[in-house]
Amino acid sequence: MANYSVSWNATNTASATVPMGCLTWATSAKRLKVTGLIVGSDATPADNAAKYAFQRTTARGTASTSITPQATDPADPAALATFDTAWSANPTLTANAFVLQLAGNQRATLRWFATYPGKELIIPTTAGNGLALMSLVVGGSAINTVFHLEYEE
Repeated sequence: MANYSVSWNATNTASATVPMGCLTWATSAKRLKVTGLIVGSDATPADNAAKYAFQRTTARGTASTSITPQATDPADPAALATFDTAWSANPTLTANAFVLQLAGNQRATLRWFATYPGKELIIPTTAGNGLALMSLVVGGSAINTVFHLEYEE
Protein backbone atom coordinates (compact mmCIF):
# COMPACT_ATOMS: atom_id res chain seq x y z
CA MET A 1 0.00 0.00 0.00
CA ALA A 2 1.15 3.50 -0.83
CA ASN A 3 -0.11 6.66 0.87
CA TYR A 4 -1.15 9.84 -0.94
CA SER A 5 -2.43 13.29 -0.03
CA VAL A 6 -4.19 16.13 -1.77
CA SER A 7 -4.76 19.68 -0.52
CA TRP A 8 -7.08 22.32 -1.98
CA ASN A 9 -9.20 25.40 -1.26
CA ALA A 10 -12.91 25.85 -1.96
CA THR A 11 -15.79 28.07 -0.90
CA ASN A 12 -18.10 25.92 1.21
CA THR A 13 -21.34 26.86 -0.54
CA ALA A 14 -24.07 24.43 0.50
CA SER A 15 -25.05 22.06 -2.31
CA ALA A 16 -26.66 18.65 -2.58
CA THR A 17 -25.39 18.18 -6.15
CA VAL A 18 -21.96 19.83 -6.52
CA PRO A 19 -19.05 18.37 -4.50
CA MET A 20 -16.23 20.44 -3.05
CA GLY A 21 -13.86 17.71 -4.20
CA CYS A 22 -14.12 14.15 -5.46
CA LEU A 23 -11.67 11.25 -5.24
CA THR A 24 -12.32 8.69 -7.98
CA TRP A 25 -10.82 5.26 -8.41
CA ALA A 26 -9.37 4.59 -11.86
CA THR A 27 -8.87 0.83 -11.57
CA SER A 28 -10.49 -2.31 -10.26
CA ALA A 29 -7.21 -3.80 -9.05
CA LYS A 30 -7.74 -3.11 -5.33
CA ARG A 31 -9.70 -1.01 -2.86
CA LEU A 32 -8.86 2.61 -2.13
CA LYS A 33 -9.07 3.73 1.52
CA VAL A 34 -9.56 7.30 2.76
CA THR A 35 -7.60 7.56 6.02
CA GLY A 36 -7.88 11.22 7.05
CA LEU A 37 -9.33 14.67 6.49
CA ILE A 38 -8.39 18.08 7.89
CA VAL A 39 -10.71 21.09 7.33
CA GLY A 40 -9.98 24.68 8.32
CA SER A 41 -10.34 28.24 7.07
CA ASP A 42 -7.87 30.99 6.34
CA ALA A 43 -10.64 33.64 6.30
CA THR A 44 -11.04 36.29 9.01
CA PRO A 45 -12.40 34.46 12.09
CA ALA A 46 -16.19 34.46 12.45
CA ASP A 47 -18.87 32.13 13.75
CA ASN A 48 -19.79 30.25 10.58
CA ALA A 49 -20.68 26.58 10.78
CA ALA A 50 -20.89 23.86 8.15
CA LYS A 51 -21.78 20.20 7.80
CA TYR A 52 -19.51 18.19 5.50
CA ALA A 53 -20.19 14.67 4.28
CA PHE A 54 -18.52 12.01 2.18
CA GLN A 55 -21.01 10.69 -0.36
CA ARG A 56 -20.45 7.71 -2.65
CA THR A 57 -20.18 8.26 -6.39
CA THR A 58 -20.45 5.84 -9.32
CA ALA A 59 -19.03 7.95 -12.16
CA ARG A 60 -16.33 10.63 -12.25
CA GLY A 61 -18.16 13.23 -14.31
CA THR A 62 -16.36 15.55 -16.73
CA ALA A 63 -13.65 17.33 -14.76
CA SER A 64 -12.60 20.86 -15.61
CA THR A 65 -10.17 21.20 -12.67
CA SER A 66 -8.10 18.36 -11.22
CA ILE A 67 -5.32 18.12 -8.64
CA THR A 68 -2.57 15.51 -8.83
CA PRO A 69 -2.41 13.53 -5.56
CA GLN A 70 1.09 13.44 -4.08
CA ALA A 71 2.76 10.33 -2.69
CA THR A 72 3.71 10.91 0.94
CA ASP A 73 6.76 8.69 0.36
CA PRO A 74 8.61 9.95 -2.74
CA ALA A 75 9.69 6.37 -3.52
CA ASP A 76 6.06 5.35 -4.18
CA PRO A 77 4.61 5.38 -7.71
CA ALA A 78 2.27 8.01 -9.10
CA ALA A 79 -1.31 7.80 -7.83
CA LEU A 80 -3.88 5.83 -9.81
CA ALA A 81 -6.86 7.69 -8.35
CA THR A 82 -7.95 11.08 -9.66
CA PHE A 83 -9.01 14.09 -7.62
CA ASP A 84 -11.29 16.72 -9.14
CA THR A 85 -12.54 20.06 -7.76
CA ALA A 86 -14.67 21.42 -10.64
CA TRP A 87 -16.73 19.85 -13.42
CA SER A 88 -18.56 20.69 -16.62
CA ALA A 89 -20.69 17.60 -15.84
CA ASN A 90 -20.82 16.67 -12.14
CA PRO A 91 -19.94 13.23 -10.76
CA THR A 92 -22.81 10.80 -10.35
CA LEU A 93 -23.74 10.86 -6.65
CA THR A 94 -25.33 7.79 -5.06
CA ALA A 95 -28.55 8.98 -3.41
CA ASN A 96 -28.42 8.98 0.39
CA ALA A 97 -25.09 7.08 0.44
CA PHE A 98 -23.28 9.18 3.05
CA VAL A 99 -20.47 7.25 4.74
CA LEU A 100 -19.34 10.02 7.12
CA GLN A 101 -20.80 13.35 8.20
CA LEU A 102 -18.84 15.96 10.18
CA ALA A 103 -19.91 19.31 11.61
CA GLY A 104 -17.40 22.12 11.93
CA ASN A 105 -17.03 25.77 12.87
CA GLN A 106 -14.82 28.29 11.10
CA ARG A 107 -13.03 29.15 14.36
CA ALA A 108 -11.73 25.61 14.85
CA THR A 109 -9.84 23.17 12.64
CA LEU A 110 -11.75 19.94 12.06
CA ARG A 111 -9.78 16.69 11.94
CA TRP A 112 -10.96 13.16 11.17
CA PHE A 113 -8.61 10.18 10.94
CA ALA A 114 -9.45 6.48 10.86
CA THR A 115 -8.90 5.36 14.44
CA TYR A 116 -7.31 2.04 13.47
CA PRO A 117 -7.00 -0.28 10.45
CA GLY A 118 -10.41 -1.34 9.19
CA LYS A 119 -12.09 1.98 10.02
CA GLU A 120 -11.07 3.78 6.81
CA LEU A 121 -13.66 4.97 4.28
CA ILE A 122 -13.39 2.42 1.48
CA ILE A 123 -14.00 2.93 -2.23
CA PRO A 124 -14.86 -0.46 -3.79
CA THR A 125 -12.83 -2.21 -6.46
CA THR A 126 -14.88 -0.75 -9.30
CA ALA A 127 -13.35 1.71 -11.73
CA GLY A 128 -15.23 5.02 -11.67
CA ASN A 129 -16.44 4.68 -8.07
CA GLY A 130 -15.41 7.34 -5.60
CA LEU A 131 -16.17 9.57 -2.65
CA ALA A 132 -17.34 13.16 -3.01
CA LEU A 133 -16.83 15.65 -0.21
CA MET A 134 -20.06 17.63 0.06
CA SER A 135 -20.91 20.81 1.95
CA LEU A 136 -24.51 20.03 2.90
CA VAL A 137 -25.28 22.84 5.35
CA VAL A 138 -23.74 26.28 5.89
CA GLY A 139 -24.74 28.21 9.02
CA GLY A 140 -23.89 31.88 8.58
CA SER A 141 -21.81 32.72 5.51
CA ALA A 142 -19.99 30.54 3.00
CA ILE A 143 -16.22 30.96 3.49
CA ASN A 144 -12.94 29.96 1.91
CA THR A 145 -12.16 26.53 3.29
CA VAL A 146 -8.83 24.71 3.19
CA PHE A 147 -8.88 20.91 2.90
CA HIS A 148 -6.28 18.18 3.26
CA LEU A 149 -7.25 14.59 2.37
CA GLU A 150 -5.14 11.49 2.96
CA TYR A 151 -5.74 8.07 1.42
CA GLU A 152 -3.99 4.84 0.51
CA GLU A 153 -3.97 2.81 -2.68
